[in-house]
Amino acid sequence: MAKIVCISKYPPIEGGVAARTFWLAKALVDGGHEVHIVTDRLGAANEYSHSEQYGTSEPANIFVHRPQGEIPWHIPNRSHSDIELLDLAIQIVRDVGADVIDTGYLVPYGIIGFLASRATGVPFILRHGGSDIQKFLKADILRGLIVEAFRKASLAISDSNSLGAIENYTERVIVLPPYVPDPSFFCPLSIPKNNHPLLALIGKANYYWRHKGWHRAVETLRQFQPDFQLLVVSQGTGLGDFKRYVMDKSNIEVQWRPFVHPLSMPSLLNKVEGIFVLTDDAPFPAFSNLLPEALSCGTTVIVDSPGIIHFYEKTGIKFGSNLSKQLLAMNQLVSDGFFTVDYLERGRRSIAVNDGSYGRYINNNENALLSACK
Repeated sequence: MAKIVCISKYPPIEGGVAARTFWLAKALVDGGHEVHIVTDRLGAANEYSHSEQYGTSEPANIFVHRPQGEIPWHIPNRSHSDIELLDLAIQIVRDVGADVIDTGYLVPYGIIGFLASRATGVPFILRHGGSDIQKFLKADILRGLIVEAFRKASLAISDSNSLGAIENYTERVIVLPPYVPDPSFFCPLSIPKNNHPLLALIGKANYYWRHKGWHRAVETLRQFQPDFQLLVVSQGTGLGDFKRYVMDKSNIEVQWRPFVHPLSMPSLLNKVEGIFVLTDDAPFPAFSNLLPEALSCGTTVIVDSPGIIHFYEKTGIKFGSNLSKQLLAMNQLVSDGFFTVDYLERGRRSIAVNDGSYGRYINNNENALLSACK
């Protein structure tokens, strides 16, 4: 058994990194390890946080630590959230006798893990997301700190799409899939079908929500009203703008819902017939948990670039032979009448890979952490 301190985004903050941290921590404690999460204050990003109360059902042996004290007023007055997170991380690493420090997104969590390791002598693993490589490392923002963190990490964990950006800074790097859904949670459920197909847009609504292609999803669904309903699960600074766009452009029946806890995502994905995962307008390709999670639940994934599946396969995720039955190009939605009565009656079939991919994903992460232990 190892004592692991993980410094990362974590629920109630929304997003792929936070959800992946939750699911991996849960699997590690199920395997007998003790996991301490060092993460942001509650309220650190209210506009991007869910409000579901799951604190009382935190899995045993996952201990969540958040800064509590107040930073005194001074000039120039700042919250210094990164420094207080570093201070807390050093304290927890020492107090629990951690064997290894794990990290999530590079900024600030990877840098904090690097500095906490230097302060305590406990080895650390450096993980990245996808957008952090693009936004920081490739853009030469905080590059000195990030490069030094890669050089000093006991192990860096990357994926094959991002490996080329970091392998010049360390030889101690392994390639793993960013995430594989747990098939015991993400699987088809017996949920009553909707009278009309319910399609979903799920994710953050920043001011640049058009990068997600949501405007094109609305334009496409206009052609079918009232045959389809739309569910939008979102929060963020751009949500009001997107709501105005929907009201101005169409009479689509829309259900609006705030973010949900990762434990609620399997049932949510089972309640919809399809989700949009649109990438053509994005400035760079980014891994989304939603695509493999939805496919594992037997939910149709509507894409604008069917070739995006190769991006996911390159990360190490393998999909079943029935992928074509659950992956739909958006132009097919327009031309082929995909969501027919036959579709609604045939039920869900998960294309989650049953060749042990999830088990290998967890085992490989566990082995990486154990190999880095002091």
